[in-house]
Amino acid sequence: MKRIWDYGTSKPIQRVGIIFLAIGLFSLFFWVAKEDLSFSDLLDPYYLPRSSDSFLFHLFIYFIPLGLLMSWGYQILIKVKDWVLNGKPIKVDLKNKVKQRQPYIPPKKNLHFKNNQAAFEFASSIYNPDLLIGRNFFGIVREKCNSENEPCFFIIELAGSPEHIFVNGINDKYSELVSIGNIIYWGLNENFGEKRLLDIQAKGYILATLSPEFNPNDKTWIVRNNLTK
Repeated sequence: MKRIWDYGTSKPIQRVGIIFLAIGLFSLFFWVAKEDLSFSDLLDPYYLPRSSDSFLFHLFIYFIPLGLLMSWGYQILIKVKDWVLNGKPIKVDLKNKVKQRQPYIPPKKNLHFKNNQAAFEFASSIYNPDLLIGRNFFGIVREKCNSENEPCFFIIELAGSPEHIFVNGINDKYSELVSIGNIIYWGLNENFGEKRLLDIQAKGYILATLSPEFNPNDKTWIVRNNLTK
């Protein structure tokens, strides 16, 4: 019943048609009550309202068919209009016009990997690390570099390319939370291009450390430490 109701009331003009239909039904009810008629009597034109009767009792003759055409017959009217104006064949597919309830699809379970390296290998099969500013990249920390005169930085391998892509990563505030072997989100700051030093192709920021757990529903990794706060 809900599908039938939705089919006849989905457009504003269809809802106006429902109002006309209701007025027509009230008019019919009052006429039947006034004349003490059975509904079978209405099939005989003799029992229809006469010109001397109030206009209220005539409304059902016009409003009931008009309301039906404007509501549940609306799609047929559209097809007739297209046929008259554009020559399109009349074809009404009631099954497809009724909104179908979407089947419930249970969420997929998270993927758990035995260690960070296994997670990195999986990530390499689904990502393509085009070095564009504004994107976050999945990587794994391969080395940690300390210097007395410079801030600590990390050598990170990005997932996704048949060739190894290594970048620098820093996080001055939370560097103690980053260790060799961590999987991380990394954000690009500068692409060295042809000016790259050895195998380091870019530099950027370590945004988060991750757990080896992947959510296939929203395509994200479970964050262990958010390093942007």
